[in-house]
Amino acid sequence: MKTTISYFLTALLLVFTACSKSNDNEPEEVGDGGYVSGTYWPYAIGNQWNLVNTDDTEDTYQYLIHKSLTHEGKTYFQFKPLGIDADVELNDGFREENGVFISLHGATSQMGINTSAGTATYINTNLKVGEIWKEEVSLQISGHASGTITHFNEGRILEKAANATINGKTYKDVLKSELKKTLHNSITGHTQKIVYETWLAKGIGIIYEKTTYNDSDSESYGLVSYTVK
Repeated sequence: MKTTISYFLTALLLVFTACSKSNDNEPEEVGDGGYVSGTYWPYAIGNQWNLVNTDDTEDTYQYLIHKSLTHEGKTYFQFKPLGIDADVELNDGFREENGVFISLHGATSQMGINTSAGTATYINTNLKVGEIWKEEVSLQISGHASGTITHFNEGRILEKAANATINGKTYKDVLKSELKKTLHNSITGHTQKIVYETWLAKGIGIIYEKTTYNDSDSESYGLVSYTVK
């Protein structure tokens, strides 16, 4: 099973709703931060992507967009947390702006420790293959503790492929990206490195992902079915 929750929060496998479809038809426009024509990952409530571990078919993983939220006047879409059926209050989400996918780390307050909100680039589909972007985002910690959680991000496009085959299915117009993330907690001094490799098929969304932790352990998942409104 996945050992950590990545930027994309996930849920257990659910039944497709009758009003959804799983084909190449274009999804409807859903407004700010969501689906736009030509997107590589259609964001709309109810969309879901079901994946399976490439080494263990019993290990499934799902992205289900179950709600939207607003931060500084902008709409973000939230993936349902792993293994939780009830509606939960989280402050994280994702949006797309002109081909750039942005993650929101919502503000939190627990046991007298407060962490500020912040946004970070996840994938920039506008870049050329091999072109690198870098970003540093610091979240402030206050209350019973004082410090920062800093995200050092470095991303690039690995390949723009005409097609790619995952679990026996071929997808067209595939963008393969990599995000190298280093997280540092100034209070504990702990540093963690995570590398995300994500493949997106235009108009469909995620078809493959590989996550590597601290340059050693890794796990990969491939798409088996999807529902896009």
